[in-house]
Amino acid sequence: MTILTVILAILAFGCLVIVHEFGHFMAAKAAGVHVLEFWVGMGPSFAHKKIGETDFKLCILPFGGACVMEGEDTEQDQPGTLAGAPIGWRALILAAGALMNFLLGFLIVLILVLPQTEGTEPVIQGFADGFPSQGESMLMKGDRILSIDGYRVLLTSDVTTGLSLGTDTSYDIVVQRNGEKKELHDVKLEPAEYDGVQRYGVDFTVKQLTVVDKVKNAVYRSYDYARLVWISLKQLVSGQVGIDQMSGPVGVTDVLVQTAQSSMTSFFLLIAFISINLGVMNLLPLPALDGGRLLFVLIELIARRPVPRKYEGYIHFGGFAILMLLMVYVTWQDILRLLGAA
Repeated sequence: MTILTVILAILAFGCLVIVHEFGHFMAAKAAGVHVLEFWVGMGPSFAHKKIGETDFKLCILPFGGACVMEGEDTEQDQPGTLAGAPIGWRALILAAGALMNFLLGFLIVLILVLPQTEGTEPVIQGFADGFPSQGESMLMKGDRILSIDGYRVLLTSDVTTGLSLGTDTSYDIVVQRNGEKKELHDVKLEPAEYDGVQRYGVDFTVKQLTVVDKVKNAVYRSYDYARLVWISLKQLVSGQVGIDQMSGPVGVTDVLVQTAQSSMTSFFLLIAFISINLGVMNLLPLPALDGGRLLFVLIELIARRPVPRKYEGYIHFGGFAILMLLMVYVTWQDILRLLGAA
């Protein structure tokens, strides 16, 4: 682990938060909402400069940031306040941070995909010698895999993901064969040694990539990243994954450092994944998150009157307190894992 990779990882993680807050900032300015403060980092500030109505601050801790708008948690709804902005603008301002994270993640993936000249598609080109699940009622050469146990396959990498989500080694697979969809049941697929390599034994078609293919691949991979976040959340709620397996800023930075040491391409792909992850998590309808605030906007739209701001503020404050406790817990778990690995 070098100082350079640590600094790179911290800066990268910090940039994702800044991009998120900058999304709120730009949407607020477009709506005519006064932005009082814009923080880069958290904690006490060591430098600041006021530009127009906004005080831009650099803070000691490199994680986090904030865009402080007038009238966020108050009853005042005068022009220039968040509460006084039209409901459509308020929704856009609240969603803009997550949208910027989605856009950044997609652009990183696209930039990494554009130089590629060829890639694979989930169309079976052939099988390794001894592969068992071949035939009319099983897999056949030329089949395009569409889904595995209901998990939609868009990219070749989705095949491995779909198989990893299964509970055994038999799968229900939907393929496109001769222009028609065909459902295959109880297809046996498990890693085995083929030609001295441990793999599933299915070979996929390699094709030359057009610009359209590259853009499509970037869209699909970005969608996959968001989908993996939802899958992880479902596993957390169902108990398949424990809270002690979650990571906070310390754990994420450690993974970024390790990835940067092995491959810069993998490092930037991980940045893209984390950016999209932040976007998805912030849109969850939980108090203190952007999604929680959007939920109150939706309630106002349906009820045609807002929930009293003080009660909304109490709910967000309680949610923030719980979020901070969770952050302390996962950060402590990160530290324990680091000490155990040391």
